Order: sequence, then C-alpha cells, then structure tokens
Amino acid sequence: MKRLLLFVGVFLFFLPSFAQFSLEGDLRPRAEFRHGYRRMPYETEAPAGHVSQRTRLILGFSQDRVITRISIQDVRIWGDQPPLNDVPSIDLHEAWIQLALTENLFVRAGRQEIHYDNQRLFAINDWNNVANKHDAVVVRHQAASGELHIGAAFNQSGAPLFGTRYQTDYYKTLNYVRYQTGLADGIDISFMGVADGYESNHNPDVLYMRGTWSAFLSFEPGPVSIHFNPAWQHGRNSYGNPIRACYFLLEAGAKPVDGLQTNIGLEWLSGNDFENLDETFRAFDPLYGAGHANHGYMDYFTNTLVHTRGAGLVNPYLKSTIKLSEKTSLDADLHLFFLQNNYPRFTDELSIPLESLDKYLGTEVDFTLSHRFDEITRLMLGYSVMFGTESMETIKGGSKDEFAHWAFVMLRVRPRFL
Repeated sequence: MKRLLLFVGVFLFFLPSFAQFSLEGDLRPRAEFRHGYRRMPYETEAPAGHVSQRTRLILGFSQDRVITRISIQDVRIWGDQPPLNDVPSIDLHEAWIQLALTENLFVRAGRQEIHYDNQRLFAINDWNNVANKHDAVVVRHQAASGELHIGAAFNQSGAPLFGTRYQTDYYKTLNYVRYQTGLADGIDISFMGVADGYESNHNPDVLYMRGTWSAFLSFEPGPVSIHFNPAWQHGRNSYGNPIRACYFLLEAGAKPVDGLQTNIGLEWLSGNDFENLDETFRAFDPLYGAGHANHGYMDYFTNTLVHTRGAGLVNPYLKSTIKLSEKTSLDADLHLFFLQNNYPRFTDELSIPLESLDKYLGTEVDFTLSHRFDEITRLMLGYSVMFGTESMETIKGGSKDEFAHWAFVMLRVRPRFL
C-alpha cells in the first residue's frame, strides 16, 4: 500500500512536466424553505424544508492536440441515505475528449455540457443539482469570420443485438448546426438549426423528427444592450401530430447609474388554442434550455409544455442588479405570467368547459443576495413570493388564498487541488 501511494505521489509530481494536469472540486450545499415552490400551497399543507448537496471532482488533462475532462458528482439530500447503508450514488457528469485536427478544427466526443447564447434552447441547468449534459460528438471550426458548430447524438437504453428500440422518454437522435459571427463592434448574431427525433409512443419502428430554427442577435455597443431571439418549430411530436409553433424573446438592458444594471424583456411561447383544437400542435418547446433562469426562481414553468398544459406562456419581466460593494450584489426580479392561448375553465361536477380562463396567471418577485468571500467561495441567499390567481389554481393547482413563498441559502466552494 505504501509503495502504491508513493507511486501515485511521484506520478502526480512529475505529470505536469509532461502535460497540463488539473484537479478541481465543486462543493455546493443548499438549504431550502418551501411553501409555494413550483405550485401554490393548499390550506392544509405545512411548509417543507431540506438541505441538498452536490459534490464534484473534476479532472482535466491537456497535451499537444488532446484535451480531456472528467467530472464525477454525488447528489444527495441530507439524511435521505442512512450512513451505514451501502447505496451507490456516484454520477458521471462529464467525460469527453477533444482532439485538435488543425489549428482551427476541433472534435469533442463524449458526455459534455452544451450551452449557447442565453441558454434558452441548450443549457447547463446548473441550478438543478444533477444539471444537464449530452452524450454527443461536436465538431467546431473557428475562424476570424465566425465559429461553426456541428453536433450529433444517438441514444440507446442498452446494447441490443437487434433493433434500436429506445423506450426512454428522451430524444433518440439529436443533430444541430450553429454559426456565430460578428457583424460589427458590439454586434453579434448566431443562427441555429436543430433536428431531434423521438420514438413514437405507439410504434417503436417510427421515429418522429422535430425541427427548430433559431436566431440570436446581441447588440451591446456600450452601456445599452438589446437581445432579440426568434425561433420557429415544425415537424412532428412523439404522438405524430404536426408541429407549427413559434417563440421570441426581446430584451433591453441599461446601466442608468453606477452600480445598477436593469433589464426589461418579454418572452413569448406559442400555445394550443383549446377553443379551436385540431391535430396541429402549436405549443413551442424550448428544447433543452434553462427554465429556472428565465421564468422565475420558484420554477413554476420550467417545463412550459406541461406546466401551461400546452396553452403557451407570455412572460414580461424586469430584472435589476444592484452592486452593493466589490464583492456583494443584490438581484431583484419581477415576472408577470400569462397564458398565450385559450384554456377552458371547467365546472367542478361535470367537467364541462364553460369559458376560457383569464389568461393572467400571477406575479412572481425574486430577491437574491450574492457575496463572494474570495475567488473560490460564494454565498447566496434568496427569497421569492408568488401572487397567483384563480387561473393559476386551474393550471398548476394549490390555492391563491395561501401565501406562496420560498427561500434558500447556498454556499459554493470551488477549490483547485492541482
């Protein structure tokens, strides 16, 4: 055993002489108080509380044309596993290899994070302790004129001898292309086309393909910024219905005074009209993007297809960041939520639709205080309130007469061991 430890120590000591090696940690305990998180409470429901923790060990290596990254993580709720129980809980978050074919052409293969622009269609979803990743191959070409990415993935639930049946509720195939370029100083634009395929719920031999086309314009010449993101979706969903859906985001930001950043925006996701239903599916699905960062921290609409019952969402918002000191800042966000399309209100006894719901769902207010102790340590405290309506009761459940609020305290430490 002593010889093994000596060998490992000598290996790690001399390894930097031959290559660039890094070993990092990421520890994130988070305590939460919940009484209205994700949906409004009922009168008989008591508040909940828990402490979750995500722990990561990240290994990096680079030599000549090769870069690798391996990230393993353990995600748990304090107390969900008795200490003496032997329950495996390690998850592989990242494990990829990147090979430089030329000075401008790179190939990355393996489990990896994929995120672009404001992370509306592809996101890390870092608030979620597990976070998002893809088993994929991504080819990147970098040039002075712009950057081109081409990605592809093919998922299977095992290693079959025959056939390719995939019964997991996730994409079976993913293909995308993205190009980003600068139009002028402070003006960037990107275009993305995504084709993802889902196996039919009724026939495993049928693969329904969905296409999503998106553009993202970023205009940031100085203290004022404008972001515009339109998208269009077509193809078929996993039930075989034709899709005709659209989306847009328009956001303007400014720094009116020193230490204050304000952004005002509107996000619009199309939905189905339940007063005039046909076989066409008109609800826009934001693919693998972040809901927590866009639709309020109480996570009422992280999955817009499910959480709006397919009626779509309109979200005007106002976000402000106040810099209290060099290391401390306060975020104050205001979200208004509306259904984009008509959804019926039913009678309690016969479930007969009477008329459409009032489209106004509610208002959410989020406050987040962030303090950096040093380069590796950060403390965050948050408090949020949801003021829901009768329409929110129908769409999400709970009672509008109950006070819906949520709070958290989170410490994040990212040490670098080597």
